[in-house]
Amino acid sequence: MKAVWWIKRDFRIFDNECIHSALKGCGEVLPFFCWESKIINGGDYSKFHLQAQWQALEELRSNVENRGGFLRVVSGDIVNEMEVLFQEYSFTHLYSHMETGNLISYERDREVAKWCKNRGVFWSEISQSSVVRGHSAEGRRRKSKQGDLRKSSPIPAPKVIVSPSLKSLRIENLEWKSLCSLFSKFSGCALLPSIQPVSEKRAWATLGSFIEKRGVNYSGGISSPNTAFVHGSRLSAHLAWGTVSLRTVFAKLESKRKEISSQEGMGGWKRSLRAFESRLHWRDHFIQRLESCPEMEVRTLNPAFENLEYEDRSDFLEAWITGQTGYPMVDACMRCLGDTGFMNFRMRAMVVSFACFGLHLSWRFIHEPLAQLFTDYEPGIHISQLQMQAGVTGFNTLRVYSPMKQFLDQDPDAKFVKRWVPELSDRTSVEIARASEMRFPEYSSALVGLSERSKDMKARIFSIRKSQTARIDTEKTLKKHGSRKNTQGRKKQKDTGQLRLRL
Repeated sequence: MKAVWWIKRDFRIFDNECIHSALKGCGEVLPFFCWESKIINGGDYSKFHLQAQWQALEELRSNVENRGGFLRVVSGDIVNEMEVLFQEYSFTHLYSHMETGNLISYERDREVAKWCKNRGVFWSEISQSSVVRGHSAEGRRRKSKQGDLRKSSPIPAPKVIVSPSLKSLRIENLEWKSLCSLFSKFSGCALLPSIQPVSEKRAWATLGSFIEKRGVNYSGGISSPNTAFVHGSRLSAHLAWGTVSLRTVFAKLESKRKEISSQEGMGGWKRSLRAFESRLHWRDHFIQRLESCPEMEVRTLNPAFENLEYEDRSDFLEAWITGQTGYPMVDACMRCLGDTGFMNFRMRAMVVSFACFGLHLSWRFIHEPLAQLFTDYEPGIHISQLQMQAGVTGFNTLRVYSPMKQFLDQDPDAKFVKRWVPELSDRTSVEIARASEMRFPEYSSALVGLSERSKDMKARIFSIRKSQTARIDTEKTLKKHGSRKNTQGRKKQKDTGQLRLRL
């Protein structure tokens, strides 16, 4: 039997069940990756994502070759490229991880399934998390209780990878410039030194530094953009592109817990590890929403809010994306994100809240432009969070973040704002806090009056919420997609205004 490992978002050797199962079941495996034109030309795909995948693939190639195997790397339409491969190498089994992506990847997988059926190829899709495909909501909950994949032992990296003897199957990965030249949107694009490198080696180093040192201040250290770059795990990009497995992260988390269990003075570590684990669980919860409802990329999860009115002005979108809104904390965050590809969750929530409630931009309108800025773009998390922050789920608390309050709470010395909005470097913190109410010749005037526009949007949302139709739709949506974690007996926590997710 001949196996192909179709590499998608799983650029790693360690704890990769696809390559493990392929070698165990078929003896030989051809690792195969395609630079898919449909995916890359999609509106949510950016140079950040291209660079992350290219870096991860380069290291994966080296790791496979060091174990005696080789990769086949192609570009174009995935079904066409599989057919070309099949004509030369009549493989019987296809292994890949189960991807929960955008509608393009969803339709792509359906086309691949049809091709496999027509060619008699057995396709094994393997989950990397607790996300379950198919079943009813209750069925998924029962299955997750039967066994949590995340808590099982990681699979060691194979010592030897046996690839086909036919060397003509080998096609090298493209150099960066050659890869960019294939897609007009990236023609002439240089490598970006300011974004987080993504590779298996980097993932292990990031995980190690977090578990050994940085993580002690995770709880309480991830709210401010001044500290989140250090005290946040910084694993989100590695989990998104599969350079580390969720199971490996859980294993390291549990190992750290055992290490500190009998030590004195470890309260900070224990709080941080609990907080981190909570976010890992929420991560799967939100990805499950998209898995259960692929159409939520283009429609609201709760149908009651499908026709909520927005303005969707292109000039407002451009000002927001480029950090020219006249609200310093918002502008600093958007400029930072555009340069580094990363922003902590509280600030992500704030900029989306500002766009939807202040600028009256719909979550659909900002979805793709914002997705392009995240190196750690994970469709399930991104789309779920957009709808939650926009207030259109119907069952989540409506939160409208104040940029002034977030500035005073998270950047009172204006260190972050002055770094990313240098126009304000000579202004005091008091002046910066009031910038939207004042006029500075060196800085953009406030694009809108946030208070009044936010009140208007909240009124529209609450008007829908109060309707009988919305109450029925909300109950159905909550039953299917809401969290069912048992909170009985737990002490009610103070609402900090921050949703619990970003790693």
